[in-house]
Amino acid sequence: MTYSVLTVALPGKTPEPAGVIVYDAGNEKLGVKLRRDWHRLAGADDAEILSGIEAHLKQLSLEMGPLRTLEWLESTLSHVLQLSERSEVQSSAIDFTLHQLYSRHVHPPVEPFVTHLPRYAVRSAAGSFGEDIASPNDVTAWVEAPAGLTITRDMFVCEVYGRSMEPVVPSGSLCIFRKFGAGSRNNKRVLVEDRGDSSQRYTLKVYHSRKSAGKDQGWVHDAIELAPLNPEFPVLRLDPEEDRYAVLAEFVRVLD
Repeated sequence: MTYSVLTVALPGKTPEPAGVIVYDAGNEKLGVKLRRDWHRLAGADDAEILSGIEAHLKQLSLEMGPLRTLEWLESTLSHVLQLSERSEVQSSAIDFTLHQLYSRHVHPPVEPFVTHLPRYAVRSAAGSFGEDIASPNDVTAWVEAPAGLTITRDMFVCEVYGRSMEPVVPSGSLCIFRKFGAGSRNNKRVLVEDRGDSSQRYTLKVYHSRKSAGKDQGWVHDAIELAPLNPEFPVLRLDPEEDRYAVLAEFVRVLD
């Protein structure tokens, strides 16, 4: 596996590392991760063009093939964007390697809710309810959001462990959530808190509920189920009469 560092050298500015490109010859894959704070590095017109490069390179890799895309970059980039020579790296997981190398070579400043999201010191289970590591309001780090994601101030990141939401959410994934507001929860992947007397407080599941008309012409829950994606795991059935469960957030995506 090899990697190259992409540098941006805009006129009148000091060149800065802009991202990392990893080529996995064994599996014929190209990994691309570029910074997203182009608005800080360039004027509006240039920033708009630069912000689309990561998606463009990924599309080229699909159309031309990973190796041809990398060779095309090496033969054409020389001015505003410059690509270093390939360096060898020992790894078998391209995604993990890509993000490790990006963290090592690229250091964009943290811009809360512009380029970065808060990571909370709570782990959610993709099984039954997961352990409560600390208060969910404790921000342990600011995590750079993936390119193309529209960031809002109600988003956050936390770790999910367990296999019940595979293959969408592998155990140990960092996941992006959006705090839940108004609207139906039914059939959505949600982060649920157990506020009862339990040290296992959080879980990620698909929310299902059945309702019927109540005495006062409102609606009441007949049943609430938290379903896994992995059929090896059981459905969690909650007592709708208990006011101990709260839907905290909706799952957005796994952080690349």
